[in-house]
Amino acid sequence: MSTLMRSWHLANGLIVEVVDDTINYYGDYYNVKLTIKSRIAVKSEYLVPLAQNPHFEKIAGMLGPVAEYRREIVKAGVPGKELLASKNHLVDKFEENALVYFEREDFPEKFVRRRFAEVEEELKKERHRNNDNGK
Repeated sequence: MSTLMRSWHLANGLIVEVVDDTINYYGDYYNVKLTIKSRIAVKSEYLVPLAQNPHFEKIAGMLGPVAEYRREIVKAGVPGKELLASKNHLVDKFEENALVYFEREDFPEKFVRRRFAEVEEELKKERHRNNDNGK
């Protein structure tokens, strides 16, 4: 069962959450799985420089109103007696090393533009597959 472990409300408006999806896999050993999540609004001003793209409307539609950041941190084979310390260590390391990027004022815009580029690439691959299949 997923449990919210920690969240941060950042000055740039983002909420970053760590969700614990750890599972017991054998005896007193666990696969620690922490999911880092944040929902980033796709604001029209983020996309203005991309509006000249010939597939802009389709890509923006596929992107949707919210771009979700999602990353999993996994550590396998954690003994039960070390479980809490291991989870806390992983969260502390995330906070120490990665949270600073989320806190940047320009992170939401850069992330949305990166997702736009990823969706554009997915669309290109789809068109290429369809062309290869005679569609």
